[in-house]
Amino acid sequence: MNRVLSLLILLTCFFTVFAVKIAGIVTDGENHPIVAQVRFLNPENGILLTDYTNWFGRFQQELPAGKYTIEVCKGPEYEIKRISIELSHDTEEIHINLKRLYNLESMGWFSGDAHLHTIYSDGKQDVETVAKACVACGLSWAILTDHNTIKGGIEWTAASKYGLLPILGEEVTTPLGHFNALGISEIVNWKVNEKQDIGRIFADISKQSAIAQINHPFDMKDYFVDWDIKGYDVIEIWNGGSAPNLNGMGNYEAKMYWFKILNTGTQIHATANSDCHDVYSNYSMLAFLPVDKVLSAIEKEFSEPTMKNYVMENESAMRNWVKYGLYPGTPRTYVKATKLTPFAVLKALARGNSFMTNGPLLLIEIDGKGPGEMVSALNKESLNLDIKVFSNTPLEKITVIQGGEIVQEIDVNGQRECILSKEINPDNGSWIVVEAYGPYPVYAISNPIYLSNSYQTTR
Repeated sequence: MNRVLSLLILLTCFFTVFAVKIAGIVTDGENHPIVAQVRFLNPENGILLTDYTNWFGRFQQELPAGKYTIEVCKGPEYEIKRISIELSHDTEEIHINLKRLYNLESMGWFSGDAHLHTIYSDGKQDVETVAKACVACGLSWAILTDHNTIKGGIEWTAASKYGLLPILGEEVTTPLGHFNALGISEIVNWKVNEKQDIGRIFADISKQSAIAQINHPFDMKDYFVDWDIKGYDVIEIWNGGSAPNLNGMGNYEAKMYWFKILNTGTQIHATANSDCHDVYSNYSMLAFLPVDKVLSAIEKEFSEPTMKNYVMENESAMRNWVKYGLYPGTPRTYVKATKLTPFAVLKALARGNSFMTNGPLLLIEIDGKGPGEMVSALNKESLNLDIKVFSNTPLEKITVIQGGEIVQEIDVNGQRECILSKEINPDNGSWIVVEAYGPYPVYAISNPIYLSNSYQTTR
């Protein structure tokens, strides 16, 4: 769909003379220049333009005259700074100071994205541009996963000089599904003749001590065909190319199927990744376009009327989602690790020592054990679940899921920091997942904490 949407945006929004220049610098709380994301929003004229500072914190852009909101951010651990400005002539340089609200790295939590594309497959930007966008969005690690190639590997490895931990991967792309090989050094053969070849792909990934991830398993086009095939390590239950938690878009279905797997006693863990093909998220402009133009683009991509009807029925949620943007780290996976190394990141992903988010920072524990770990519930009538949520946007509710069912729902009424302790009955299910919700599409979900001896402790 990206090709159609990009063309539509170009035709409707960018045949305008960019006559007004604006420049600026972004610094942190100590006035040091930082790499950050800068968005220019003018809903009246249908403009939502994304830019990134250079490596020295500076940006410059040309825009049509008008009233704008400039939105500056650097991921969920920083504040979102919004400035209203009217552009009628070239402005002097503006200085934007961005405060870091939380530092999860100091607590051993590192955010990353395990699904990114560049010009070496069907991405729109080169490797360095993608790496800079990852840094600007506050990622600590990132895995390059171009389709059936690792040609960008040398350039990607060089991104370490910018403070990003680069890990090489490949999106093994087949007619029977898409699978990320995370942490490889050699290309994985993607040719398949029958479904048994998928098992061979998983085995080839494992031989490199890498991780096999099933990508967007319920995507409307590139879905996974046979769950009986074993050998994969993690499931991408949240892909940034589709709206989260909307029935019919694929991510909700992936989450519910994952719950079903957990209820069989199998410890398979989940990831959330952007699947970013365009770090500037040009399709976000659709949030401001008239619905008839949006539907026209959809009709060119989907011949059946189902998708058009779906968008009409969910127009508000879909507009909010595209406005939020498909950037690196939207969504992202935070891993718990003692140090930031490729081995530590991959180990945490496989073990489920992680949570997934496009904003809220979600930390949960039972008896000092976190996601992916086992808690003894033997002879215990109750357990205390400790929940901490920190957010740079208001929160609405927190839900506790046990054995696939919501057992508690807590309204938090616009708070940005929530510290709770909730009593859990071990008899209600042998695993616990927690979700945090803000105004749509703001969302976070943990990997499970396991209770008692209902599951094996090794995989």
